This record gives sequence, C-alpha cells and structure tokens, in this order.
Amino acid sequence: MRLRPVLAWVMLVAGFTAVVGSFLPWAYVDFPVSGSSKVSGSLVSDLFTAFFGVVIAGYAVPAVRGDRLPARETVFSVGAGLVLFALGLWDSRHLTSMTAALVAADTGTTIGPGLWMCMIGGLLGALAATGLAFRESRAARRSPSVPGGRAGARADR
Repeated sequence: MRLRPVLAWVMLVAGFTAVVGSFLPWAYVDFPVSGSSKVSGSLVSDLFTAFFGVVIAGYAVPAVRGDRLPARETVFSVGAGLVLFALGLWDSRHLTSMTAALVAADTGTTIGPGLWMCMIGGLLGALAATGLAFRESRAARRSPSVPGGRAGARADR
C-alpha cells in the first residue's frame, strides 16, 4: 500500500474536520444557578479556525490528485495545522480558567467536540503535510536526474 495517497487524504479530511469543528460547541459550562451553557466557536474565533482548516484542505487537493506539494504550500499547511493545534490548547486552558474565575464553586467545564475537532484536525493536517514533504524529498533523491537515464549521466551523449 502506498503511503502518499493516504497522507494526502488524511490531510484533506483533517482540514474539513477543523472547518466543521469551528462551528460546533467548544465547551460546556455548568453554572450553579442558571444550569448548563455552551460556548461555541463563534464566541471565540470560528472564522479564524475555519480559515486555517480551509488552508489545510485546499493545499491537500493537489496532493490528492497526485501532484507534488511545493515547499511553500507545505510550510503554509504545517503552519496552519500547528496554529490550529496551539489555538485549541490555548482556548481549552483559557475556557477552563475563565469559568473557574466566573464561578466561585467550580461545578465543571467540559471541552466540547468542536475544540477537539479543531485541535485534532490541525495536528493531523500538520503531520500529514510533513509526511508528504518527507516522502516527496526521499522520492526526489532516488529518482534519476535525467529522464530515461541513469543518475549522473549526461544528457548530451
């Protein structure tokens, strides 16, 4: 089984996962008096995370078609994935500490599915883009420098 198409599809699905997770609830907060409430990505940064998910998915499309992913697109994809992952970690810590400050008797905060989807999608997208870059660099080192010839052979002979 070839690993390159699998990595390309993982990158595409990871981008779409981050986009969907941007619009789902990011946290569930239990308040002592008013009950449970949810914090959605729209209150935090849904368009920001959706944009980075689209970047990952958009750069995965040429890789799914079998094209080589250029270095610039690889850097952007890995960067977008790492930003999504870091933003998810920061938001999870921020939401739980914010609720602890608001509620004297901290009855509980649960991280919702949207934040998990953004974090996992970002991390998988970054790993898949990195894997594609390393797979392509290894393939480029093994391929002959002259089409139809041996590596190191001169083309004018």
